[in-house]
Amino acid sequence: SDSRGGTQLGESQANGHNAYIMRKMAALANYKNVDFFQFTGDMINGYKSDKEQMRFEYTNWLRTMSPYFRSMPLNVGMGNHEAFLKNYGDEKKYLSVDNFPFETESAEAVFGEFFENNNNGPESEDGSIYDPNKNETDFPSYKKNVYSYTYGNTAMIVMNSNYWYTPNQNIIPQIGGNVHGYIMDNQLKWLKTQINNYENDKNIKHVFVSIHTPAFPNGGHSHNDMWYKGDNKVRPYVAGKAVDKGIIERRDEFLDILVNQSTKFRILLTGDEHNYTRLTIDNNSEIYPENWKGKRISFKRPFIQIVDGAAGAPYYAEEKLPWSNNLNKFSAQFALVIFQIEGEHISIEVYNPDTLELIEKLQLI
Repeated sequence: SDSRGGTQLGESQANGHNAYIMRKMAALANYKNVDFFQFTGDMINGYKSDKEQMRFEYTNWLRTMSPYFRSMPLNVGMGNHEAFLKNYGDEKKYLSVDNFPFETESAEAVFGEFFENNNNGPESEDGSIYDPNKNETDFPSYKKNVYSYTYGNTAMIVMNSNYWYTPNQNIIPQIGGNVHGYIMDNQLKWLKTQINNYENDKNIKHVFVSIHTPAFPNGGHSHNDMWYKGDNKVRPYVAGKAVDKGIIERRDEFLDILVNQSTKFRILLTGDEHNYTRLTIDNNSEIYPENWKGKRISFKRPFIQIVDGAAGAPYYAEEKLPWSNNLNKFSAQFALVIFQIEGEHISIEVYNPDTLELIEKLQLI
């Protein structure tokens, strides 16, 4: 993920994305004969209120990628930089919300104009317990931005942790919306159903879940993602009311489905942080803030989180966090992660697509 524009000029800031690195990454993927490509979020600079500017940036990204993906499937998901906003105020002081009407003007709707992902996700958050009006459309669609697909013995579940996104986190209690990194109820229920379906599918041996925001940030996003510096008060507000579960509680519910309700879940694939990290979490990992009084999750087995947000955006340095002792690898280089799946076994090769340096190579399972 994270090919939005870099800090330099020219091809590294090609009207919304780093075309230089994305060409290198796509060419290397082709050279390595990968079977499909998953890219989850922050493709473009985004955060626009002009629909034509959003379309312009998406078109540029696809123009960069299209020569390399004539026969290779390209699957994409949403990040926070895919935000298409309605702004209130002036240039110096303003509020932003997901654009509406949702059916045609939301960030999710504009994203859906450009990407024909599988249409097998949930409908929306309409009908959920916090839906203020069951007879009207109150939320954007999950169509084409939450979905799953299979290849051989492997399933990929793609989620959206920037759905109905309001960037102004501190005033969400007043204006409503979802925070960066939060998985809302209907999407979580759909995930549980997908996990159960793949658990009972004899043809599937491995399940990967791809979502833009890490459950455990390691460098650049400790102030949000699914952590918010340990502040569980952070949560969406709908029609002036806070939802029941805070960000850390929802993170744990998410991980409980993946780790404890599936024997086939393998790796959580995330981005958002502009680096490459590999982290192993188990019951000995410290994953809560000091003086945490809430329920603590117990994992049936260790699991791996991989962050690869190193597709051209400005790099982030490593941070010290409660789970840092479980961090297996950190690199601020650009990175392409190539998975090799043979029967029961999964291995990875991680390359810098610019220099072709091998960052790491190992068997994970």
